[in-house]
Amino acid sequence: MDERDRPFVITLISGLLAFTGLGAALFWILFFSGKIEATETEQDDAFEKAFPLADSWMIACSLTAARNLLKMNRKGFFTGAVAAGALIFLGCLDILYSLENKKYWPLNSDRAQMLVIHLWTVTLGTATIAILWKNRDAFGGD
Repeated sequence: MDERDRPFVITLISGLLAFTGLGAALFWILFFSGKIEATETEQDDAFEKAFPLADSWMIACSLTAARNLLKMNRKGFFTGAVAAGALIFLGCLDILYSLENKKYWPLNSDRAQMLVIHLWTVTLGTATIAILWKNRDAFGGD
């Protein structure tokens, strides 16, 4: 199968991975430039500052996958699966930290936004794996 016969769901996942990767990159630019405050305590700040390298890996995989999924090549399948794993891992880490440190309650707009982002990463990662696996035979060569 070539890119002209690409299933719509692959195009959708490609767009969502690109959106997520670019959004994460924008977050770090704004965070380190002091334009946004994403932490409440020193512990939160230390936790947040432990993520740039892992998020950079997820960003690189997501953007590489987004491009190659549109081409329907094996690189797209592989990097899509790697990006999905990174998203699930990062989301689970954030969720567990937030639950253990009572970051979701009392629920206000900032905490709700954080919860949505955490659920987004786990859901997108899981959906990406499921969709890639269902369409695995459609991915051709390089």
